[in-house]
Amino acid sequence: MPRHVLSISSQVAYGPVGNSASVPALQAAGFSVSQIPTIILSNHPGLGKPSGVKLPPAELEAILKSLDALGVLDACLGVMTGYFASADQVKLAASFIRKMQSRNAALYVMVDPVLGDDGSLYVSSDVASAIRDELLPLASCITPNCFELGWLTGKPVSSKAEVLDAAAALPHKEILATSVPIAGNELATLAITGSEYAEAISPAKPSVPHGTGDFLAGLYFAARLNGFESPEALKLSTAILESAISRSLGQPCLDIIGALHGPT
Repeated sequence: MPRHVLSISSQVAYGPVGNSASVPALQAAGFSVSQIPTIILSNHPGLGKPSGVKLPPAELEAILKSLDALGVLDACLGVMTGYFASADQVKLAASFIRKMQSRNAALYVMVDPVLGDDGSLYVSSDVASAIRDELLPLASCITPNCFELGWLTGKPVSSKAEVLDAAAALPHKEILATSVPIAGNELATLAITGSEYAEAISPAKPSVPHGTGDFLAGLYFAARLNGFESPEALKLSTAILESAISRSLGQPCLDIIGALHGPT
């Protein structure tokens, strides 16, 4: 019987980001996924102004209640969250995750605090605060980029040393810090567990399509649920991500299907 997880994030028809990037990684790793969209968009905004619709909080609650009544939530091994379109969505998701944790102490909860990048928030301050206050305390693992880690801790974060210092200020035992600049025009991804960390380093590349963070989160989440310890999960996940990036340079969309299923 397929192992089951819940994913709550954005859904995009063209250009995989949000659920559209993370869910294929989970499915390729052998998981069935109940995916709930917080917003449905025609495309990532980076490709042009999208059309779409936000899921009203009442509808999000109704979907989660229906899944709960079917026993789906109790069957989940893990939950991952990403983009939220409103603070009310965040609070509802948090309330259901708390219920799931009360029934399953082993539930693995990954929170990707999708707040912003390049020095600024791209969600409202209400959404950002709700993610920080409602969701982060429930997380087994969080996956911030440098800006998000800095916003959450109030610390400067622009180097590996500053990432490690900021991570130490958070209570989470597991942090996957992404897009960390290091010397020589390279980027690192750090899997931090307590006072230890593993790192994966790659050259910074131009013209990388959107969705790399969401794809990596799905890959790492799947690897952790499949029993890999954090350093090995990082190694496996970043190898597949690098394959996707290499296949996609200069293209509008990240080739996640080719990276997951195509020849190396």
